[in-house]
Amino acid sequence: MKFVEATVHTTTEAADLVAEFAREEGALGAYIIDKNDLDQRGEAARWDTIDEETLKGMPEDALVRAVFAPERAGGVKALRERLDVLLGESFGLNVGALTIETRELDDADWADAWKKYFKPFRVGSRLIIKPSWEDFSPAPTDVVLELDPGMAFGTGTHETTALSLELLEDVVRAGDIALDVGTGSGILAIAAAKLGASRVLAVDQDPDAIKVAQENVERNGLADFIRTGTADLLEGLEDSADTRAYVIGRADLIIANILADVVIRLMPSAFTALRTGGKMVVSGIIKDRAEDTRDAFRRAGFTAESERTSGEWVAMVARKG
Repeated sequence: MKFVEATVHTTTEAADLVAEFAREEGALGAYIIDKNDLDQRGEAARWDTIDEETLKGMPEDALVRAVFAPERAGGVKALRERLDVLLGESFGLNVGALTIETRELDDADWADAWKKYFKPFRVGSRLIIKPSWEDFSPAPTDVVLELDPGMAFGTGTHETTALSLELLEDVVRAGDIALDVGTGSGILAIAAAKLGASRVLAVDQDPDAIKVAQENVERNGLADFIRTGTADLLEGLEDSADTRAYVIGRADLIIANILADVVIRLMPSAFTALRTGGKMVVSGIIKDRAEDTRDAFRRAGFTAESERTSGEWVAMVARKG
């Protein structure tokens, strides 16, 4: 099966936004290649190791590479249209050239292409994201998440995922029951479990993402603590005996690293699923939708607790009651 890979030339400042556009237009996966992730010593700002030859071969532009399945090849045209709008209305960002190059590739080529750019790196104070094919010697206090994202989104390098991980360090408590909505690679569910959650239900509407998430759960030895499944947000979960214990006023924590419109749609059912005092961690909120998200929290009955920002993205924590 031939996939279409679209490579967008952009900047460090705009790369995450371009990657999010690709996701919205149906990309199966995306990764960012950005030399500016590295500091002047030639070591990654968050990575613990980097191969010098890899560093020398990195392009000057920040590149966003997104892969579209054959039946979604029209997503490249839609992405081009989104980028044209961004060029005209850059929202104060330096967006670069935003040129697109495309090529055909097999799924096996995609699966391996990004691996040389994905090295162990630190998020927050304790979390280490380690690719399954890399070696790493953790400190005694490190919490290591072993990950192979495959075609699913979520490696921790994207600002929205990193913000979510940082907030999880603050909010997860031992014994929590957690729901990860739109789990992607499973990275946030795995983080919640490794930070002390006793049960996590990780759902996504994409069966391919759930396959990757389940593999990552097993890779981290967490199959007894994390259950995965396909679902459209939280719809229908209360009808399943398998998942009922997670969703009828008993969840301590709901995690949603998805787009603002989807987060807002999720809030009423999330409020019902949470126990009194339970918390919701949301990310994937672009700054110009942050106030809409705050308003939606208030309307749903939540109390805002904290926020973090990175680049053009905002992540929030709100409490029920």
